[in-house]
Amino acid sequence: MTPADLHAATLNRLHGLTTITVHDSEVPDHPAADSRGRVYPYAVLWPVPGNTPDAARNLEHDPQGGLTWDARVTVASGDPTWTLQAVHLVRARLEGWRPVPGSVLAEVDTGGVTVQKDEDVTPARWYVPLQFRTTL
Repeated sequence: MTPADLHAATLNRLHGLTTITVHDSEVPDHPAADSRGRVYPYAVLWPVPGNTPDAARNLEHDPQGGLTWDARVTVASGDPTWTLQAVHLVRARLEGWRPVPGSVLAEVDTGGVTVQKDEDVTPARWYVPLQFRTTL
């Protein structure tokens, strides 16, 4: 499975969430919002090429199919509590998922993530970057 295949499969998996809008590779310019202007929860899956760790290479430096791939997802909304709720749903959808037999997606401990406010967009949004990893 290639990084493009993994990205497509993960995007499809996230589209199974019914209360979060899922976007591929870009933050929406005009996301849906409530009557107060608070943006409804959404997630963005970013493309990642993956890499082949040295341990997966043989003497001829051939990767022999070894690939480490990350799913990087930004979860955001116009309310910090909504963002926390959406993060929970994304984690539940991706943690432990097996994109291919013999692999499992697990969240990467990035040292603790916090809900951050992005005031560079209008209306302002609160977001959390998440990272999940699998090795094929």
